[in-house]
Amino acid sequence: MQRKGWGWIANVFVAVIVAAVTAAASWGQASPLLVAGQTLDAQQGDVTACQNGLQDCNLLSTTPQPPKANSEKARLNVNPVTGLVSTSTVNYRPLTGRERWKLYWKQNYLSIGAYFGPVFTALVLDQTTGSPSQWGGGFYGYGLRVASRTASAVIQGTVQAPLAALLHEDVRYVASKDRGSKRRALHAVEYSFLTFNNQGHPTPNVANLAAYYASTAISTVWLPGKYAVARYTLTNSTEQIALTVPVNILQEFWPEVVHNVFRRR
Repeated sequence: MQRKGWGWIANVFVAVIVAAVTAAASWGQASPLLVAGQTLDAQQGDVTACQNGLQDCNLLSTTPQPPKANSEKARLNVNPVTGLVSTSTVNYRPLTGRERWKLYWKQNYLSIGAYFGPVFTALVLDQTTGSPSQWGGGFYGYGLRVASRTASAVIQGTVQAPLAALLHEDVRYVASKDRGSKRRALHAVEYSFLTFNNQGHPTPNVANLAAYYASTAISTVWLPGKYAVARYTLTNSTEQIALTVPVNILQEFWPEVVHNVFRRR
């Protein structure tokens, strides 16, 4: 299952970055997560001013109240395209054990996003390069490749979930609190390799990265042909991790995509 160069990664990477960043810059819309955080900051500032005698406390009754905490369903909403769940750096709340368990099932089995990723990955990484060649082409070969990628994704999620809980790492994408498109794009690249711990501090995303390598190594059990397991694990996992960069950029700007493309809030 050898790849024919890294050109496809560059094409996908550039296309997603250009589309996401350009769209966000031209639309100029702030993420709902950011708006919520800014509203809360403003409200807290008004309360402090009132307590210090710098503002009429009667005015607070007309000040917009911060939105109530999102429901568990909203907090664990899986993106149908990226397969990710977002949380915000503003008023960060770590996952509970119950939420981690629910999120594992949703991200790996019970959402559209759990299957969109393997379908796309099998097409981009495997079908277009005819890998592995023993599976042939056409719908039959593509079906085998989708099944392989789906199984590998489930293993990846199954390794990541308990390891992340053990290391106190968040398995969600941590969205930026910035409003500028450039900073948000850079944040998305950075958080392809970082996440938050339970204290809301950045930490290397060890569980996610390790799970990619583990699932790739295990997939050699059913792949046809002979493989140098260490070499295949390194190259194929690195390719998948490279794909997380444009996927995270899309996740970062997803509120703008939903609002401006699908005309939904």
